Amino acid sequence: MNSRPEVTRVNIFGREYTIRGAGSSAYIAEIAHYVDMKMRQMTDNATVASTAKVAIFAALNIADELFRKRSQIGELEESHSSEVGWLADHIEQVLAETSSHSVASTTPSESVETPALQQSSTSHIVR
Repeated sequence: MNSRPEVTRVNIFGREYTIRGAGSSAYIAEIAHYVDMKMRQMTDNATVASTAKVAIFAALNIADELFRKRSQIGELEESHSSEVGWLADHIEQVLAETSSHSVASTTPSESVETPALQQSSTSHIVR
């Protein structure tokens, strides 16, 4: 069994790099293409003499994207968590009501049909 990471050749900002990673070659190539695109975007708006500065600006933009996505995910997780909590409470409430109704209707001293009919007719009169 070969556990050595794959080697992938990529081109970023006009320079070729050999990347050894655990991901597939296609995945590594996709990431390299993204970094290349970000670096090229930095030079579209302004002429930057240093490749290092282009790389730093691209890294800052990528980090900004990452932080924004993390924030969005955190907000979604909070929202979903509160919605799931509300649903769980609602389910518990319905189950509690259902079990109390089934216990009341199966009590030997009560008639099953008469209280239900009386409750129905009373609720219609009240409304």
